[in-house]
Amino acid sequence: MRPLDINRGQCFGQLTVIREVAKIGQSRALQLKCGCGNVCIVKLKSLTKSNPTLSCGCLRTAVLGNRRTHGRSRTPIYDIWSGMRKRCENPRNKSYPDYGGRGIKVCERWHTFENFLADMGERPSDQHEIDRIDNDGNYEPGNVRWTDDGRAQTRNRRKQKGASSRFRGVDWWNETKWRARIGIEGKVRELGLFANEDEAARAYDAVARLYRGYPLNFPTEE
Repeated sequence: MRPLDINRGQCFGQLTVIREVAKIGQSRALQLKCGCGNVCIVKLKSLTKSNPTLSCGCLRTAVLGNRRTHGRSRTPIYDIWSGMRKRCENPRNKSYPDYGGRGIKVCERWHTFENFLADMGERPSDQHEIDRIDNDGNYEPGNVRWTDDGRAQTRNRRKQKGASSRFRGVDWWNETKWRARIGIEGKVRELGLFANEDEAARAYDAVARLYRGYPLNFPTEE
């Protein structure tokens, strides 16, 4: 069957085609601008099926009235959030043994997609995925960043238990010193190298206290 031609400016309901983007899995995907002004990415098959997607989600919001919806459930960043939770919470997921099966959790705040998006920010590009700074740490503010290294998840799965620190945001760097780092809005901020593991953990805490919702290594200390 001849591939469907999609042109810039073509409309699907309230959605206007901006450009075709990288595939989502095996499905063609489009970047579109909604009549409400939002820009979204939607699978082509979702636009052409018998019950098609006609907006970024704003139409559904209008119909539901006070029942709010984020309108992002058909986007790559939502799929990333959903995949994160499945790896940690669904024993039937093929990746569960490397995540939930060894104690990796998604923090309670990130059980809501809107909170995850607020903390991580928009996905920088189609190539970016989420990566935990501390491979033994949870999915939570301060320990997750955006990375365009496609090998990040594989690298993390292959790390041996105990290769990182017992503290959040700390790892043994270059076999010489303890390194403190923190993820802020999806970007890693380097906090320095320390001879003592506890000092590195307190350097992390000093910055984490500036951001609401970030877990601490020493929560009882001021």
